[in-house]
This record gives sequence, C-alpha cells and structure tokens, in this order.
Amino acid sequence: MATTVLAASGLWKSYDGRSDVLRDVSLEADAEDALLIWGANGSGKTTLLSILGGLDVPTKGSVILGGREIARLKESALAKVRLHDVGFVFQTHNLIDDLTVEENVALPLRLARRPADARVTDLLQAFDLGRLATRHPNEISVGEGQRVAVARALANGPRVILADEPTAALDAEGTYSVLTAFELARTSFHAALIVASHDAAVPGFRADAYRLEDGTLSPTG
Repeated sequence: MATTVLAASGLWKSYDGRSDVLRDVSLEADAEDALLIWGANGSGKTTLLSILGGLDVPTKGSVILGGREIARLKESALAKVRLHDVGFVFQTHNLIDDLTVEENVALPLRLARRPADARVTDLLQAFDLGRLATRHPNEISVGEGQRVAVARALANGPRVILADEPTAALDAEGTYSVLTAFELARTSFHAALIVASHDAAVPGFRADAYRLEDGTLSPTG
C-alpha cells in the first residue's frame, strides 16, 4: 500500500501582496513516486519546490511532510525538516570545493551529528563514486558532481528529494548518469522524487508530469 510522504494543499504565494506566484496549488507524492513539474522560466517552479522543502513558506495553504504540517513551523524546526526529511539537488551541484567527494556526501550526517562512515560507504558504492572518494569537486566532471549531489541529498534518509533543473547544464551522458542516480534514489532508497524542469519531458525520465502556468498546477497526462 502506497504511503503518502508529502501533501500540499491550497498553496498560494504572493511576494508583494498583489501578484500571486502560486494560485491554489495542490500536490501529493507517495514513497518512490517520480513527479515532473514543468513550465517556463519564471512560472514559479523554484518557489513551489522551496515551499515543499521548507525553504520558504506559503502565503496560504498547507504542506504536510511525513504526517507533519511544516508550513507554519518556526525556522529552527524547519531547519531540522530540511536536514532530515528533504534532500535538495540544484542545477549546479553546489558541492563544497574544499571538501572531497566523500566529505561532501558525509556533510549532512556530520551536521545531524550522526555516524557517517558506514552510510557514506554505502552511498559511494551505490552511486559508483568510490573511485572518486578522495577527489575534490574541481577534479570531477559536472555529471559526476551531480551524482555526488544526489548521494549527498540521500545521506540522512530523506522522505523526498526535490531537484530544480538538475540536468539543465549537462550533456547527454551526464543527463543519463544523473537520471540513473535518481532512479536508484527512488527505487532503492525509497525517496519520493520531484523534479522541476522548463521542458515538458526530460528524455529518459519516467514520471507523472504536471504543468505550472500562471501560478496554477495541472496534470499533463
């Protein structure tokens, strides 16, 4: 039986009190779901992901993550949600240059004050990153960096991974590598996956698609 890990209901977002970036948006994701949210630049995709992940709060509406309403939590509580329940992957991998691949993957565990060695070893092995463990971000390809970012996002066993244009800067080989990593995150690590893209379809990415336009979200088949 499917387990709903994220449920957003009636989300509105206005930054100036007049212009609504999001208008009555609702969305659900079960464990191991793959969802694609697509729309033009400026359509509100990043705003929606930020609200779903606790980086921003809605003007109205609710976000329930793991059975807990997070939309009105204080910042200290939201920080814990972001650390434990959500993994983020962005257009650029945002790895820390001074840390090795292994240290970047371990960072969320260190911040959570959890044992890192065994978990990091498992993630490096699962994502075929063992040979890169001691390298720094400037010593690996962009596609490899994105795979490291996916592994890092999974470090604390999040319920959901939110990815904002994660393949936009990649060539075909890098895109395939990252989408394979996402599939592993979903099926082997049981995270729900929500990807935002300006394209209606990401080649090789099988997902339920939703279009975000004029602040409203609708399924597209």
